[in-house]
Order: sequence, then C-alpha cells, then structure tokens
Amino acid sequence: MRKHLYPHLAWLNLKHNYQFYIPYLLTIVGTAAGFYIMTALSYAGDLPQQIRYAYLTMFMTIGCFVVALFTVIFLFYTNSFLMKRRQKELGLYNVLGMGKGHIARVLAWETVYIGLAGIVGGILCGMLFQRLVTLIVYRVVRYSTGFTFYICWRGIAMTAILFGAVLLVNLIYNLIRMHMQNPAAMMREGSAGEKEPKSKWILAILGVLCLGGGYGIALRTQDALEALALYFVAVFLVIIGTYCLFTAGSIAILKLLRKNKKYYYKTNHFISVSGMLYRMKRNGVGLANICILCTMVLVMISGTVSLFLGTEDIVNKVAPADWTSILRYNPADEDTPDFAALEQRIAETARSQGLEVTKSRSFTNMERSFYLQDGQLKQFPVEHGGVLTWDVQVECLILPAADYTVLTGVSLSLSPGEVAVYDPDGVFPQQGALVFNEQGADGGSTWDYTVVQALTVFPGTGGWSPMIGAANVDENKGCCVVVDSLAALYELHGLSSNRYVQWSLLTELSGSEQEKLDAYCNTFDSFETSPDFSNTGSWEWFSTESRQMQLEEYYSMNGGFLFLGVFLGILFLAAAVLIIYYKQVSEGYEDRQRFQIMQKVGLERQQIRKSINGQILVVFFLPLLAAAVHVAFDFRLMVLLLQLFAMDSVKLTALCTLVTFGAFAALYILVYRITARAYYKIVT
Repeated sequence: MRKHLYPHLAWLNLKHNYQFYIPYLLTIVGTAAGFYIMTALSYAGDLPQQIRYAYLTMFMTIGCFVVALFTVIFLFYTNSFLMKRRQKELGLYNVLGMGKGHIARVLAWETVYIGLAGIVGGILCGMLFQRLVTLIVYRVVRYSTGFTFYICWRGIAMTAILFGAVLLVNLIYNLIRMHMQNPAAMMREGSAGEKEPKSKWILAILGVLCLGGGYGIALRTQDALEALALYFVAVFLVIIGTYCLFTAGSIAILKLLRKNKKYYYKTNHFISVSGMLYRMKRNGVGLANICILCTMVLVMISGTVSLFLGTEDIVNKVAPADWTSILRYNPADEDTPDFAALEQRIAETARSQGLEVTKSRSFTNMERSFYLQDGQLKQFPVEHGGVLTWDVQVECLILPAADYTVLTGVSLSLSPGEVAVYDPDGVFPQQGALVFNEQGADGGSTWDYTVVQALTVFPGTGGWSPMIGAANVDENKGCCVVVDSLAALYELHGLSSNRYVQWSLLTELSGSEQEKLDAYCNTFDSFETSPDFSNTGSWEWFSTESRQMQLEEYYSMNGGFLFLGVFLGILFLAAAVLIIYYKQVSEGYEDRQRFQIMQKVGLERQQIRKSINGQILVVFFLPLLAAAVHVAFDFRLMVLLLQLFAMDSVKLTALCTLVTFGAFAALYILVYRITARAYYKIVT
C-alpha cells in the first residue's frame, strides 16, 4: 500500500494545485519544444555548404544558448514561486505526521510527473512543429530548395539532458530548503511579508544613478562602434536601475506620499497608498522582471524587423547595379586598362548566358584618408613635441564632377580648385588645402580648394556608401568630395608609390532576378569559369559583384536575425505572460482575505473594489510604461547598431518600433483582461 501512496499523493497534489502547475508545465513544454527546434535547425543537414547558409547555423547555435540560459533562469524563478505558494501546505503535512523524508518522496514523484510530461511533450511538440518552423525559416532566408523532415537525435538527447538537469537541481534545492525549515516556519510562510516595508534610500538612489547612467550612454553615444562597445554596459545599468527602482524606489515614493497629510488622509488615497506599499514589496521583483522582458521583446522584434525590411535599401547602396565591377589601377603605369574593352567583355559574358546589357555606367574615383591636423587635411599626421595627435580622420571618396552626374543625374559646374562636398558629420573644412606629405614630413605637395556647394545626395558606388552612413570610430568620418577633374590630383598624390585609382562599371541586365544570379554564378563565381580578360590592359585588382548574390547574402543574414529575434521575443513574451498570471493569481488569494477585512471594518464594497481596481491597474501597466521609456532611450543606440549593417533609415526603424509597441500593448491589454478574470474570480 505504501508503495503506491507517494505517487498517488503527488498526483493529487498536482491536481489540487492545477492553477499553478498547468502554466508551469506548459512553460516546460514550450521551452523544450523551442530548444529542440533550435537544435534541429543548427544541425540541419540539407543546407548547402555556402557562406550565406552558414549564417543560419550560427544564429540557431546562438539561439540554443540563449534558450538554454533562459530556461535555467526562468524555471528556477517559477519553481521558487511555486514552492513559496505551497509552503503552508507542506508544513501542514509535516504537522499532521508526515516526516520530511516522506514529503521528499512526494516532491520527487511530482518532479517525475512534471518532467516526463514536460520533456516528452516538449520534444513531441518540437518534432510536430519542426517542419513548419523550418519552412518559415527557409522562406525568410530565401532558401527555395526543398527539404526533408528528419529527427534530430542529438537535439532529443540535449533537450532531455538540459531540462532533466534543471528539474533535478530544482528538486534538490526544494529538499534542502524544506530540510532547513521547521514546520512552524513553513506554516507561517504564506503570511510572511505582512510587515510594513522599510525605505531603502540607498537602493533607490542607486537605481536613479544606474538608470541615469544607462540613459546618458544612450544619449551621448555618437557612432556605431562606440554604441557596440557600450551597449551592454548601458543594458546592465538599466537592468540594475529597473530592479532598484521597482523594489526600493517605488516604496520610497509611496512613503513620501504618505508623509503628505493633505494627500494621504483622504479615503481613496489612504487605501490606495497603504495597499500599494504592500503590493510593491511583494511584487517589485516580479514587476521588474516583466518590465525587462517587455523591453527585450520590443527591442529585439523592432530591431530585427526593421533590419529585414531595410535589406533592399542596404543592397542597393552596396550593389547599385545587377553587376558592379570594380578595378584598381595606377595611372602612372605604362600599360593602363582598356576600359572600352573591359566593358565589351562584360557584355559578352552576359550575352553568353542569354542576357543583354540594358544600361551601363562607369566612373572613376579616388579613395583617400586624410588627417585633420592644425586646420589642414594631411595625408600623414605629423608629430609635435614627440606626440602624434590629430583632430579627426577623414575618409574621402573623390569623384570628378562628370562622374557624379553619371551616378546621380545632378549636374555640377566646378572650376579648378572648387569642390562640392557631401559632409554629414561637418568635419571637412570649408576652405583649405589637401596636403600630400610623406610619412613623418611636415611639408609636401598641396592642392588648394574652396567648398562652393554642400551636397545632400551621396551616390551608390558599390561598397563604399555604407562607410559614409556609419563612421567606423569617433575619429573616423566619411565625406564625398566632387572636383572638376582628378588629373591635377594624380601627380600631387605620388602615384608612382602605389597610389591607386578606382574605376567602376555599373551594369544593368535583362532577364529575371534568378537568371541574373545564375549568370553570375556560372561566370564570375569561380576561377574555373571566370571570363578571359586578356588584351584589356593591366591593373592591380579587378572583381565583379552581383546585386542578386548580395540580396541572397543579406536576406540570409538579416532573415536569420529576424527569425531569432521573433522566436526569442515570443519566448520572452510567454515568460512575461506567465509571471503576470502567477502575480494575478497570488494577489487574488492575498487580496481575498484583505477584501473581507476591509468590509468588516465598515468600508463599502464598491469603494473597496474601486480602490483595488486602481491598484491593480497601476501595478499591471507600470512595467509597460517603464518598458516604453526604456525603448525610447534605447532607440538611438539601436539606430547606431543597425548602421553597422549599413541600415541607416531612421524613419523605417522608428515606424517598426512604433508598430511593434502598438501590437505589443494591444496583446498586453488582452493578457490583462484574461488574467484579471482569474483574479476577480478568486477575490469574490
């Protein structure tokens, strides 16, 4: 009889506490399914071994790590919550004669039931949805070849080991905690925390400082690489500040309101402030968790969606034509490139694949670095007193006016020495000279100039444009400088010492996107099939890139980001919903007794309900409001980070952020309405 007693008691306990354990079980099933799917995708065997598809494996591997870390943290959190709710029940068992060893056996059987149902159910759900998720991922990354369903045995083993280990550690933690407590303390656990919370001004001030520090980093960061270096510092500060303000700062504010006698000694304010003091003590950490999870969902989804939707614009700057050919040569060499022959050879290559050239544009440019020092743009900075310093490094793309017109259709009339400059950072002096000095030498050849026009359009030149949008570091800025002719600069720059000039050919082709991609892959994508460019002169370096190939690459990378962001966003959203549900249910049980006491002391039922409703609304929507503030300050950093991927459309990022927040807020309100029903059902 005793042999079957403990499994039976464990089963009865799970049934009686179904309102707590069903969401917990669903969480295990969902995270186990997600982890299995991520693992299966990271070991997908039907993807070709090409660079662009390596992104998927990398992203899924990152996803496995994040899901595993999230699983460990969140299951520990929910287990702690569940055991706190059951302390009185377990203490009652002990008082009624069950030894701690017997209770331990019951808890062990409960863990076995939860583990078997959660892990097996999660793996089966993962296998069930694996094909659908794989189809979605492959479509997002534009992998059109069919795929076969397969069972990832490694994923099954890893899922079972991870979740089995987490549940086992949770069980050990529960047993140790139960062993260290006496039955009386366990019986009082449900009433713990009824003492008035103390003001923790140090934590409140620390929260303000940390939050201010994180927001300050977001507002003061100027460029993409600086944002990358400081982003996680800002995130860490904001997380610490959020926890401190929700736990200590809220209580400090409420106590300040209570000291204001004119405000506090009114019926509605008296009940609300007093009730909120205890609510914030019990729920401060949970509300901070909800706020942080909401912020993570909003940032990940809005950032990855905007990056994915901006892929076309990114590629149009990196590859402004179907085929972009770039050649570097030295005009000082005796044998220079035959540009007409090269253009003809490109056309013949396209024709051999059944395509025709519909439009062709070519231009010449110089890419040069200058250092702004002592008001002059020098080829090399000069030491002063043994110290080498300069104001800013300026990366210049120098174009002749005629070629700028070819690229943009905008005509410029420039005289010798006159320049038009695209200078988004305002670092190019309006008047001065380009100094072509040797390294270590203060003097050198100079080319005097005067800026006569500020340009607002930067042409897509194939690979260089993103450098303008996102300066690499704070001391490195980008400019487009248009001159009347490059001839005067050739001689000054010392081309005999390996100073190259770049010639680019932008070729538009007939045919479908797939035909253009196939034509490129059949010709330029390997050394064996590369076109013969003999008898076209000599050069240092020559290559041809395909816009369609770049689209495949960027969609693969950005699509992987999108899937990972949305997948983890859904995971974190589910965690936030679960915390909200537990919070509402636990508050329902706590407020039921408080509701009855307030009725006994003479307060009207309607007045009590109105007060509690106000408290619930404040507590529930406070994390969403704080998350909105976090996202607003994070927006600047997100824009700068997206510039690392050549995504510089602030309007698109802002639109995606607003739409994401609107959809999330609507879902958040829906969750409130559903969980509020469970709360009021318990209270009334």
